[in-house]
Amino acid sequence: MKTIATFGLFILVASMVLGGATSNVYAQDDSTILLKLAKRAQNQVQNQISSESPDKIKRLFEEGVQNVNSLEKAIRNNDVDSAKKHFLTAMKIFTQISRQSTESDVPTKESTSEVAAKTASDSARSTVKDPSNDIQRLQVYVNSLKTIAKKYNVSIDFSELDELFRLSKQQIKDNQFTLALDTLQKIKEIIVEINKEIRDEASKQESQRAKEYAQKYLEQLDRLIENAKNQGVSDEIIKKLENARENLSSANNPNDIIKEIREILSIKKQFELTKNDRLESRVLQVEKTMSRLSQMDGVDQDDLANAKDTLQSIKRHLYDGEFDTANELLRDLAKQLQEIKNSL
Repeated sequence: MKTIATFGLFILVASMVLGGATSNVYAQDDSTILLKLAKRAQNQVQNQISSESPDKIKRLFEEGVQNVNSLEKAIRNNDVDSAKKHFLTAMKIFTQISRQSTESDVPTKESTSEVAAKTASDSARSTVKDPSNDIQRLQVYVNSLKTIAKKYNVSIDFSELDELFRLSKQQIKDNQFTLALDTLQKIKEIIVEINKEIRDEASKQESQRAKEYAQKYLEQLDRLIENAKNQGVSDEIIKKLENARENLSSANNPNDIIKEIREILSIKKQFELTKNDRLESRVLQVEKTMSRLSQMDGVDQDDLANAKDTLQSIKRHLYDGEFDTANELLRDLAKQLQEIKNSL
């Protein structure tokens, strides 16, 4: 049975039940966090129980489940006192099941070796160092995760972590360093899960941004290819550009997109086709500005529509190789966008 992996959670909760800090913890508790902890304990204990488990353990588990259900009902009814009672009862039962499951793997009759082991455990507990510094470092790290999650607009519930941090500080205050270390381990496990969630979401967003940039770059490349044809550039160079365009359009991940764009830049530099790059960069910057303005309140939509028409005209002039005209229109458009900003 998988009792070792879950025993840390029951030690954590036992500290709330037996450690003399119950009232202090509950003063800050959010009942929904208690329900999360109770249900997590229920699921972990359920994984330990099999058809071969003693009937006594099965009955205890059912009693624990009933208390979890009563806890949930009490929370819905805003009955804080009953919620506390059912939470503590459920966790006592789950802790008891975990301990009994552990003891079922060895003879239950207390022996000299068991007494010696208990003595050694007590001795080790008294030498455990204060984990305050580790807790503080993790708190700083979690604060940075909250900032990153906000940056990428990732919806993550940090309330369970916040509750565990409060519990660990209470345990340290009560000199329960061993229990604080168990809480610390639980905090680390949750941080790993949150870290992965943020990385996955950030990766998705970066991939999407890379694809959007590639699409805009393809528009630039179409204009470059047309200009190259109008300037009488050799068919060999045109073919290289067209192949590069095909490769870029089929690229999916950010690394491949960057690789293909670098290849295109190399071709442009090699065959002196960078004449209009500065103008194309300004076009991209103008598009970003217009995108931001379109999301802001108070912007005159007619003014924005006129700016978009001007931008399309600039792109047509670049497509036709009329760089001077495009440059003049870009200057006018920049002034137009500045006036829109100033009007907000």
